[in-house]
Amino acid sequence: MPVLVTIAAVSYLFGGSKEKISFLDPVGLRKKIEKLPEGENQTKAIALIDRLDRLAHEHEAATDAAIKAYIADVEKYETTTDELVDDFEPLDQARTKVYRELIEVRQDLIGTLSPEEWDRVFG
Repeated sequence: MPVLVTIAAVSYLFGGSKEKISFLDPVGLRKKIEKLPEGENQTKAIALIDRLDRLAHEHEAATDAAIKAYIADVEKYETTTDELVDDFEPLDQARTKVYRELIEVRQDLIGTLSPEEWDRVFG
């Protein structure tokens, strides 16, 4: 799944922990954030992780829709190459949106957590 590859790349580039908590594992990441002191930073960070999870689902839905459209068209004799390429245009648009938002989530998380909190989660 391409979004997981991107998340893995972001995770590799921007940190990871001995316990393998990363952007690739929103559930594990949320558990680590829930261990931070309760307060505004924790609440905002949890909302960002929930956004990360929604982004993964959005990308999955766009991928599924593009594949279904492609399969439906590829089986038709009269389908042109341009029509097949067009089947993936919505996926390209969704992928660009998701990648940009993944970066925003990471930057927002940096803006939310203190360096010490970041190290508790990822360090």
